[in-house]
Amino acid sequence: MTQVMEPSAGHSAGSPFADGGPADPGRPIPCRVLLLEDSGMDADLVCEHLKMIDDHAFDIHRVETRQAFIDAIADGGPYDLILSDFDLPDFDGMSALAIARDRLPRVPFIFVSGMLGEENAIEALKKGATDYVVKLRMERLQVVVRRALVEARDRNELADKRAALAESEARLRFALEAGRLGSWELTLATNRLRVSSICAANLGIADPADIATYDRLLERVHPDDRETQQAMVRQAVTSGLPLDMEYRTIWPDGSVHWVQVRGRAVYDKDGTPTGLAGVSLNITDRKRAEERQLLLLEELNHRVKNTLAMVQSIAKQTLRAAPSVEAFPDAFQSRLRALAQAHDLLTRRHWQGASLSEIAALTLEPHVDAGRVRVGGPPVNLTTGVAVSLHLAFHELATNAAKYGALSAESGRIDLDWEITPPAGSPARDGVASHAGSGHSSRTAAGALVLRWRESGGPPVVPPTRRGFGSRLIERGLAHELEGDVALAFDPAGVRCRLVIPLSSRVNPQ
Repeated sequence: MTQVMEPSAGHSAGSPFADGGPADPGRPIPCRVLLLEDSGMDADLVCEHLKMIDDHAFDIHRVETRQAFIDAIADGGPYDLILSDFDLPDFDGMSALAIARDRLPRVPFIFVSGMLGEENAIEALKKGATDYVVKLRMERLQVVVRRALVEARDRNELADKRAALAESEARLRFALEAGRLGSWELTLATNRLRVSSICAANLGIADPADIATYDRLLERVHPDDRETQQAMVRQAVTSGLPLDMEYRTIWPDGSVHWVQVRGRAVYDKDGTPTGLAGVSLNITDRKRAEERQLLLLEELNHRVKNTLAMVQSIAKQTLRAAPSVEAFPDAFQSRLRALAQAHDLLTRRHWQGASLSEIAALTLEPHVDAGRVRVGGPPVNLTTGVAVSLHLAFHELATNAAKYGALSAESGRIDLDWEITPPAGSPARDGVASHAGSGHSSRTAAGALVLRWRESGGPPVVPPTRRGFGSRLIERGLAHELEGDVALAFDPAGVRCRLVIPLSSRVNPQ
């Protein structure tokens, strides 16, 4: 038989401690009770005594059998108190206690029995019962129930706070790990240092126990930064201001890394500093990025200056070589476009240089497609400065060929090829006079890159009466820039140019 006794009027059933806060003193505390009792008379007696607890309103759900008890426990209630007889026709109190402790471990469980016995009572308490009341002394039920409910409330509040604290700590750990932040705590009195695994990893150390003191930490600080680090720690302790510093650390493998440390001093109730606590972050990648950015800015500044100087030189030389003021704009703009083409190519390559074949194709590709230019040679890498200089030289040669040379006639053609020669190179060939750049010989210890430009099939070439901008750029400027030998000849059959450039980090085979 199952019997439900309704709570007092105006009260809704439910857990009185669901929100963890204090009850309204003007209203009774709702309390739902699961009562396991096969005797109706004893059940009524329990209910009467519960009613005498005037600051609670009890909603009592009574069950009599094992299955009914199991079903009630499985439903989850929610129950705030379990009262149970010890001897039942198909059930016993110890089994009921085991089921309750397994399913509802935080709900107080009180035995209310006619003859419990001292041994059974002790055994029940050992197995998790909250208390017991002998039916011959039912007046104790009020005291026992009230105490059990208060203790349960306190335990539940403490458990909730611990769970909330554990959850908060878990969220903090997740946030620290997601941000790659290490945590640390320094005790000033003992100089002891407690660090997390991430904080130790920021110093290149696998085991946090290896830096258990501040002195051990200082051993890992770069010698040039050690004094500053100590001074900032002392300042944070004495001033109470936040600690925020960056310094270099030396890892066990000898590599240098950067770490950022932030924290605050901890004080006791008398205002005496007791320690420091905070977080650390490995900022090596950021520092290297800042260094790269600084280098890029310096490189950009250098390139801008070089480009402006080159534009100024092109303008000056073009104006000097122009037959008339009217001819200057076209020649100057053509050379500026060539310079811009080279810069566009290098920008696409992130200013990491270019290949010789790319530079040759940049100027000659339209003529290559028309079948009038043959370009070939082994793969060669060029740095940015060499790439720009060669492109401007090819531009001057191609422009001259288009105006006066092989590309001005339908039958004309150009052969541009190159090869890598051993250190013992032969002297200039093809009857081309050699112009050595900066006093350097074509014979180098590392070998050389030899380029040949040969025109054929065009109008007969007449040697110029004076050297124009293109000739001076190739013979003097290119030789100086590339530290090699340049030979330019105006052969009647076609213009020929031979460049011998020493192999180096600026010019090297792939």
